[in-house]
Amino acid sequence: MAHDTPASGDRHPDMDYAQHEATYSGFIAMVKWGIIASAVIVVALYCFIEAQQPILGTVLLLLLPVGAVALFIMKSRSD
Repeated sequence: MAHDTPASGDRHPDMDYAQHEATYSGFIAMVKWGIIASAVIVVALYCFIEAQQPILGTVLLLLLPVGAVALFIMKSRSD
């Protein structure tokens, strides 16, 4: 089998390491906040079902969107 060598103009551009690092950092942040949100949901469901504390469960579930909006606003102001 013959190997085709690319012409000098057909070479792939070098990787953009800054963009790669930014994408990876965003992915890690999304996974981190997804795990935290899942844990809050589990605790809220426990409060609803087992602990018989529907008010605490409601407060925990309402904290998720309020916290997300607050983090988004704080992040946008720091940039």
